[in-house]
Amino acid sequence: MPESGGWGTLTVGRLALREVFQVSESGGEKRTLSVSGQEASPPLTRQQLVDRHDDLLALEGAVLPVTFEDKPERNGYYLVTGATADLTEWKDEVLTSDWKLDLTRAGTENETDLQSRLTGAARQNDFSLTGERWHAPPIGHYGYFTGSTAPSVLTRTGADGAITVYRGIPANVSPRWGCSPSAYMAGRVRFTTNTGREVTGTDRLLAATGWSLGNGLVSVGPGSGTTLAVQSYAGSSWFTKQWNVTADSVLTGWDSASLLHNEPEHVVVRLMKSSVPGRVTLDLSLRRGSRVIEGFLKTGASSTLSVSLATPEGPTSTVSSGYVTAASEDADGNAFLAGSARTFTGHADGGGTRSSTTSLDFFLGLVGGQPVLNPNPYFETNVSGWQAVGCTIAQSTDFAHQGTASMKLTPDGVTATPLSAMTTIQAAPVPGGVSHWGTGWLYSPVGHPTVNLAIDWLNASNTLLLTTQGTISDLPAGAWTFFTVSATSPFSATKACLKVRMPGTPASSVVLYADEMKIRATPPSGEAATDLRNQYIASMPEAVYPVRR
Repeated sequence: MPESGGWGTLTVGRLALREVFQVSESGGEKRTLSVSGQEASPPLTRQQLVDRHDDLLALEGAVLPVTFEDKPERNGYYLVTGATADLTEWKDEVLTSDWKLDLTRAGTENETDLQSRLTGAARQNDFSLTGERWHAPPIGHYGYFTGSTAPSVLTRTGADGAITVYRGIPANVSPRWGCSPSAYMAGRVRFTTNTGREVTGTDRLLAATGWSLGNGLVSVGPGSGTTLAVQSYAGSSWFTKQWNVTADSVLTGWDSASLLHNEPEHVVVRLMKSSVPGRVTLDLSLRRGSRVIEGFLKTGASSTLSVSLATPEGPTSTVSSGYVTAASEDADGNAFLAGSARTFTGHADGGGTRSSTTSLDFFLGLVGGQPVLNPNPYFETNVSGWQAVGCTIAQSTDFAHQGTASMKLTPDGVTATPLSAMTTIQAAPVPGGVSHWGTGWLYSPVGHPTVNLAIDWLNASNTLLLTTQGTISDLPAGAWTFFTVSATSPFSATKACLKVRMPGTPASSVVLYADEMKIRATPPSGEAATDLRNQYIASMPEAVYPVRR
């Protein structure tokens, strides 16, 4: 923000300037406004002054929201028809930037719609996918309109707040919506430098390290000894996974970074590294409202290209058409996600590989993000919060799916359907009428023909309202197997107790191990791996234009 000193703030798109006393206006068919002022160092640092000077020059030709702190009647949407600035330096004394902006008024908030013109193109792919037309306007928008066919709505909560994603946008429709100029930048995509400064425009000198590209839902930057650190916002926290991008060897220590596109709706950064011979480029792209980072790796010579987790998350990754995701969530309740529009081979560490190629497109993110509602799902220390019926339970380090321990169930040999369930004191708090998901990993050295999970739904008085049974399935010998149960909680429910059951009357020698026993709200439609893959395939760059309402 500019230094106040009694001045207000003039905000033009991303750029904040000292608001000046006077603006010059003209009427007629094209109502224009000219504003000029000066930025100086001191009080700014020299780098801040130069950055602000360059940011201002990058505004020309853009349609932007403009807000005045002291003259809010002039707030609105404007086309920047001219941007000039004189940089003057008195060495070792003062550096000034005397600037001027010429603006053509598109309209005030109440008379102006914003129209998002989406390309409608689907990314070429090897899976006969048409992609999903989706769009995310600013957080503060209103009056979203797509004609007679209304899209479905998905809310994604990020560090900037709740952003609305519209799914199933009708073909050949350019959505229209309203937005206060002061709210336009909420939920935007940002590229910040190694000094933490957000950049306007593309013609800039950038450091190859220390930068960050983010939209409040997901961000990416140089990794710690790896190529990329991808952060995803889930619940109320950021979660980081380190990724290696490989062109015969892991790519780190980039020679340069440059911006190819830099708008609030979409930012593309290009990284370049020397190769012997030639060069390698990696383009990283992020859209407003997206939960995935998009990447395009390009080499001069054919080689093996891959993107993979720097720290493997088990050998149980699941590969489907166009994406790979972990079969098991991590300790935070998330599962990594990676994919491509082209056929690839799953990487042993989690990710994908293409051989004998000069390009690899990919996307990276997380699936899940729903917080675990029950305590002690991993049994690393004890089995507190769980009780046994027809069996004994104990913490065991004999086998573990995650970490070093699990819960061991030993049937008494005479009781039908021995089970272990959460105690009512440690039950998961749940709201009524909401879809929930119980999951767990089960293991038996000898196997068992009938095993399942179930959820008891309780009210505030701990009265049992309903029991939801998961599918009863065979548990193969010597293999961790994933089991689920899902249902919508009764409207009067306040608690849920997850249970692992062994229907029948198993002998005491048929022991069972349980790990990662979790209750969570079911991820909303649009957050599953297959949906995120379809949104990636849709590939719809956006241009925003003001139109009279």
